Amino acid sequence: MSLFNELKRRNVFKVGIAYTVIAWLIAQVADLVFDNITAPEWLMPALLFLLAVGLVLALIFAWAFEMTPEGIRKEKEVDRSQSITHQTGRKLDYAIIGVLVVALGYFAYDKMVLSTERDAALVEATTQAVTEQVVTEQEESAEPDKSIAVLPFVNMSDDKDYFADGLSEELLNLLAKFSDLKVAGRTSSFAFKGKNEDLRTIGEALSVAHVLEGSVRRSGERLRITAQLIKVDDGYHIWSETYDRQMADIFDIQDDVAQAITEALKLHLTANTERPTENTQAYALYLEALALSIAREEHEINQGLALLDRIIELDPTFAKAWELKTTFYWQAGGWVLDNSEAQRLTYEAAIKALELDPSLNEARSFASAADPDRQGSADTIETFEKLVKAEPANANAIIPLTYTLMLTGYFNEVIDLTDRIIELEPLASIGYLRKGEALSAAGRREEAQAAWLKAAELGGEIAYSYLGSDQLIAGNDELGADYYSAYFQLIGADPEAVRSLIRNARNPDTGKAFLDNWIAESVANASTTEETIMPYFWYLELGYLDDYFDAVNNLRGKGAGWTNAEMLEAGGMTFRRIGYTRHPAYLENAESDGLFDLWDQRGAPDHCQKVDGDWMCE
Repeated sequence: MSLFNELKRRNVFKVGIAYTVIAWLIAQVADLVFDNITAPEWLMPALLFLLAVGLVLALIFAWAFEMTPEGIRKEKEVDRSQSITHQTGRKLDYAIIGVLVVALGYFAYDKMVLSTERDAALVEATTQAVTEQVVTEQEESAEPDKSIAVLPFVNMSDDKDYFADGLSEELLNLLAKFSDLKVAGRTSSFAFKGKNEDLRTIGEALSVAHVLEGSVRRSGERLRITAQLIKVDDGYHIWSETYDRQMADIFDIQDDVAQAITEALKLHLTANTERPTENTQAYALYLEALALSIAREEHEINQGLALLDRIIELDPTFAKAWELKTTFYWQAGGWVLDNSEAQRLTYEAAIKALELDPSLNEARSFASAADPDRQGSADTIETFEKLVKAEPANANAIIPLTYTLMLTGYFNEVIDLTDRIIELEPLASIGYLRKGEALSAAGRREEAQAAWLKAAELGGEIAYSYLGSDQLIAGNDELGADYYSAYFQLIGADPEAVRSLIRNARNPDTGKAFLDNWIAESVANASTTEETIMPYFWYLELGYLDDYFDAVNNLRGKGAGWTNAEMLEAGGMTFRRIGYTRHPAYLENAESDGLFDLWDQRGAPDHCQKVDGDWMCE
């Protein structure tokens, strides 16, 4: 007998046909079920593979075995005269016909019902997608993404970068006046100074769609300024221009740049471009001072103040110069200048600025904060809240408010405000430094550490000292010394000196005497205001709270207003978990400073509550 006839006799072909039809039906049903249950993509291929393997096994089984009245037996064990393969074949015919009927029924249902529903759903989905795409394209063509970063203009002159930096910041300030334009903060934009970063990287880091960049070449009274507006996603130059002008035309150049950006980005409002001074020499110096206005180094603050003195000599009516001077004096307080002296100078500069231009928001705020007759912290908080409301996109306006709220115990408000600073200045360390302070004061130590580490990553060297203090207060001297050593190394000091100090101060027998002598000697040899204050922090970090409050009260003196004690008080609030706000002297000072009245008026701070008419603090 031929192989073909033998395959036919053993019903191998019929088994194959029956299996194939059943497998197809199973696959169709499975496909429908898998779509509705959102099955993993690999599940359907796996099922098809198993069905294919099953076909091979079914054919092998049909060849090797036979159905008999006694059950399944090997084919070679069955007597041909007793074989019932013809009966089994007929049953398979009926089974095949039955399955084919079911399959044809399902096929008809799929084509006539399910297919119509799928087509309708597909049409609907396609229509929706096309509609959304058209709307998106219309919105993009009619309303471009209105966000921009002003990168520091490249200095092509022989002098320092101050003029080019100041021009960049003045353009940034000018654009920030457009209410429908998002402008990246100065510190974050200037983080890319001198770096040849890809525009897409800059756009992603600052969350902007456009950048304004350029260069400045200055020779005497001659200027060559090149500016270009670029779309960051494709590098397309939307607008560019080169100006060969005299220094006297600097305001016209700024107006032209702002007008070009207005037209390119379809802005709806016109910024106020009123000239702050008619003296171009004074304005050139003002741009240099403006570039130093976020200074943190003593020599930069002194340099900025010297520039402002020259500016005011050239034009005593330059109101913005007087206002900028208040910023420098406020920054210098408790560091470069004695805080009481800084208060007096800040107030005088602010009052003069307001006499010349009553609309200056920062001058008004600092005049109130530095007023020697001010009524207390409530007035200061209200003043700075008004400044933040008037200039919501100005990160520097938020910082004084966070400082005051931190000292008065409203830590959670500070956390929210620092989130806003970080949103405006994502690449500046100051937001993360302030957030770390507030998180630490609120008892969220791990989050505070993460914020300080981020600040250090962004170049805030002092963040390592915060981390060192945090570990020393926790008793982790080795890790605290590591952080402090990193800080000392970054500022050019001897990193081993701090390890020696910690080791000697922790000696159970002689440590306290050693620390007292070290602090007294450091203060006696101090040459700056900062150096007369900072040594006392070691009392806090090493757990000598009584001595710390003695230092606080000595620095507070008997007069009202700004005192050098504020730096120590701010440190105590940051690390209050050591017991700072539970110490009796804290509540005594709080009452003396009028904080009880503030808390009654504004609401309880985050660390205190009133019990039987008396304030109790944790």
